[in-house]
Amino acid sequence: MKRILLFDTFEGSDNIGDNIIMNYCQRQLLSMFYNGLYWFDKIPTHLEIGKNAFKMNQSALYNFVCGTNILKTSILKKKIWKVGLYDALNLKKLILMGVGWGNYNKFNTDPYTKLVYKLILNKDMLHSVRDEYTKRKLNEIGIGNVINTACPTMWNLSPEHCQCIPRKKSKEVVTALTYYKPDVERDKYMFDVLHKNYDKIYLWLQQANDYEYFKSLNIKYVVNIIRPILSEYDKLLKTHDIDFIGSRLHGGIHALNYKKRALIIGIDNRAFEINKDTNLPFIERNKIENIEYWVNGSFDTEINLPWDNINEWKAQFD
Repeated sequence: MKRILLFDTFEGSDNIGDNIIMNYCQRQLLSMFYNGLYWFDKIPTHLEIGKNAFKMNQSALYNFVCGTNILKTSILKKKIWKVGLYDALNLKKLILMGVGWGNYNKFNTDPYTKLVYKLILNKDMLHSVRDEYTKRKLNEIGIGNVINTACPTMWNLSPEHCQCIPRKKSKEVVTALTYYKPDVERDKYMFDVLHKNYDKIYLWLQQANDYEYFKSLNIKYVVNIIRPILSEYDKLLKTHDIDFIGSRLHGGIHALNYKKRALIIGIDNRAFEINKDTNLPFIERNKIENIEYWVNGSFDTEINLPWDNINEWKAQFD
């Protein structure tokens, strides 16, 4: 039996968005490796790696690092990915699948981080990244075997799929907040627009601290809280005539996969870069006054994915 190792970017994370990403990555990989007997192992990226991981890495046919904004200019500070120099000397031939760069800054990638990435990333296979910015950052440090495939959470959003997404607003709306990027005035404005235009508002809590931030907004009308479990969000999307409007990128993309109308409120580089590349429905939070126009307007969802790149990346495993 052939083994495939997944570097799991959800295990050990407090963000259910990472769960969404991992689910879509796994579905894509299962569809790619359906013809034959494959055993899938997992190693959490948010936790210390350990010696067993090195054995699993060496025995695996392929090693995939799945999604999320795991790459950084410096891995010496606040490690999202718990990989140190000893790990880098022992881990080999990792393949990126739809990963992104963690943040914008004016600094170049530091020499230590360059060394680690060059040691662990596969030199013979194409790496998949989710936007042009991430591709450019890797190219700058001498890693050229990279293509922009957009995020694997979007790989089901074909033109045929998007044609099934309603053009006009639904009766209800689900929203999402991001506690670590607070803007009380604009977030309260968003809720007021939703209250005015929809029969019912739901709040999807993608991280635990989102609830405390929501309470600080002091909203006076009814907002229905969804339990912070992905299956509960799935149930809502399956059973309700509902739109998504909020600042959680993958909460919104997940709604699009359920053929729900969605608008992402952009609060950082991730949604901005993906929108620039794919036309993901998006508005910057500093232009929040325009959301009522979108709510009451009639718009096609036209996602432009780099299908040639997606197919090229997949084809190397045939």
